Amino acid sequence: MAHLSLEVTDGIAVIRFDNPPLQVMTPTTVHELNELFPSLEDEAVRAVVITGTGDEYFVRHFSVEELDASAQGSGSTWEVNFDDVMLRLEHLPKPVISALNGTALGGGLELALSTDIRVAKDGHYRFGLPEISVGILPGGGGTQRLSALIGRNRALNMMWRAKLVSPADALSLGIIDELIDAGAEETVLDRAMNIAAEIAARPPLAVAHIKHLARNADNPVTKEKLTLESKLFAELMQTDEAKALLAAVAQQHKAEREE
Repeated sequence: MAHLSLEVTDGIAVIRFDNPPLQVMTPTTVHELNELFPSLEDEAVRAVVITGTGDEYFVRHFSVEELDASAQGSGSTWEVNFDDVMLRLEHLPKPVISALNGTALGGGLELALSTDIRVAKDGHYRFGLPEISVGILPGGGGTQRLSALIGRNRALNMMWRAKLVSPADALSLGIIDELIDAGAEETVLDRAMNIAAEIAARPPLAVAHIKHLARNADNPVTKEKLTLESKLFAELMQTDEAKALLAAVAQQHKAEREE
């Protein structure tokens, strides 16, 4: 049974994860995600939303049974490297949004951290990287992406102590970007789709360039990246879409000034 399904509607690709009864990720999940990239990279797709099924788990975590088998030397053969797939997702030149319909731990949270925007619903759900509880560490980019997102000390505190946080705390820390009230009629997927539609309506080349520059930003700022930003700015100024949009706003401002 496939773990992932893909549906594209009005330029938005929705990936749904479903692996009952435990809702855990396996090497099969990672392989299936990698196989979806040709569809996700299609120009007709302007945004991507990833969500789980049901109302308890986004992706519960990576399969502990698979990890145990690997530790014993009898685990599944990986057809593709997890890190490579997460990097490919992270650098997809269009917005990728996680609709966190429930708890996301370990590999599930690492998947979400590889996306650009994370939306969750308030409730009893939890988020964290508790791998140290079984003597290992977050091995799917978690040590790097969580530290970059919330700061090294906060990330260390969470990972060393196997600390799980509520949706409200995750919002405060910056792990998620938007939180839907528990009693709201709007679902997490509804909100993610609305955000995706909003960004999908923007000029796609500008969206892609902004993502590339932000994802590769240096701290402190470097002349090299500022030069690249200026170059891409100049290129966008010459596109037909930008010329039309700039002209329309300029005309509006001219009319306001002459009133």
